Amino acid sequence: MKPAPLLIAALFVATPGLLLAQSKESPKTPPAPATAPAVTAGPQLKSRQSTVFGLLVMQLGEGKLAGQASQMNATAVQGGTAPGALKFNQDVGKDMEGALNEVKKFISVRHNGWPEGWTIELSFEDHYQPKDGPSAAVACALMVDSLLTGVPLHDKTAITGDLNANGSVQPVGGVPDKMRAAAKRQCSVACIPVKNGRSMADHTLLQGPAPLFAIQIFTAEKFEDAKKVAATPRDPAVEKAITDFAEIARVLTANRDPANAIRHPKVIERLKTVLKSAPNHLSAKLLLEFAEGKNSKVLSPAGSLEAINSESEALLAGIRSGKPEKLEKDKIADSISHLNTLRPRLDKRTTAYVDAIMDFGKAFRYYKADAPDTRFEAVKALQELNAKASRVSAEWERLRADKALMETVMDQ
Repeated sequence: MKPAPLLIAALFVATPGLLLAQSKESPKTPPAPATAPAVTAGPQLKSRQSTVFGLLVMQLGEGKLAGQASQMNATAVQGGTAPGALKFNQDVGKDMEGALNEVKKFISVRHNGWPEGWTIELSFEDHYQPKDGPSAAVACALMVDSLLTGVPLHDKTAITGDLNANGSVQPVGGVPDKMRAAAKRQCSVACIPVKNGRSMADHTLLQGPAPLFAIQIFTAEKFEDAKKVAATPRDPAVEKAITDFAEIARVLTANRDPANAIRHPKVIERLKTVLKSAPNHLSAKLLLEFAEGKNSKVLSPAGSLEAINSESEALLAGIRSGKPEKLEKDKIADSISHLNTLRPRLDKRTTAYVDAIMDFGKAFRYYKADAPDTRFEAVKALQELNAKASRVSAEWERLRADKALMETVMDQ
């Protein structure tokens, strides 16, 4: 998150036919001059402003992310410094700028051009925090489409996802953190890329089912899927699914043991009803799998690596720095404990990696607890510690070299 100049209209010139030999009795008649069709204006704006909640993440350090739900705004300005432009009115990173170029291509194809003489400015409600990444692309496309169609967007809907020029919605990072942020902003519905569905399944395995009814989550494969969720009024089938699921969520939220209440036959039947109306209702899909015992008991490859790296960031930072002796003992103890609990739920291909990390952590704790008495012993102990750190790096490189594993990770 490269726009190409837009061709407003093409001029077609008639190709002259072959000239036939003319007799004296039939003088040559000059061909009529070719006429080009009139240049037509681009699509017309039906609204000047549109808003929706966009979802982003911020890196906090030590492998932790913070989700952010920011109300975004699109405003059409006549003329402007660069008429025909689509731009942010605040500084954003190169990835976000690149994603916006894809949005303009998509909108230009969808609406057969760009509103002539207008500049569309996009903004986040918080102007001063750094913004980057492709996560806001679908939200931007929805707002611009809203300006051109006059169809408003729902004020309690949150959107995340990258967008290709052909309208396909692509995966982004930090989805569970974004869902938490959206729920805190009182958004009742969220839409995420379909390929990010597994990340919420991983989150459910680690955190339980509660996040799935804190906010209704839909998936989108194409732009049109997101529009059915975000536009006002919504697609009737989507609206029915939202109404039905809201009643399920109300019951589960009021129950002291929601994990057990989900398994009630009536709840299961209601979840199936929701999915008949909207098969892309991810919250209902994952809750039904949980209720019927069909949910995955193992994290996906991407989820496994993300969980390992998040829980062991303090250890990995020491390894990357080349100075493991600088690590804090208390953080190492916490990391080892969390990784040990996590291990049974990991994809089996990642267990050698996590074992190497824990082995390094245990060696470090021993090194700190039983400080060497002599310089010779200290050098030897540090060499052994560095050897274990090298094993961690080797296991990570082995995972990166596993083509099948990496293709699975990149496809989420």
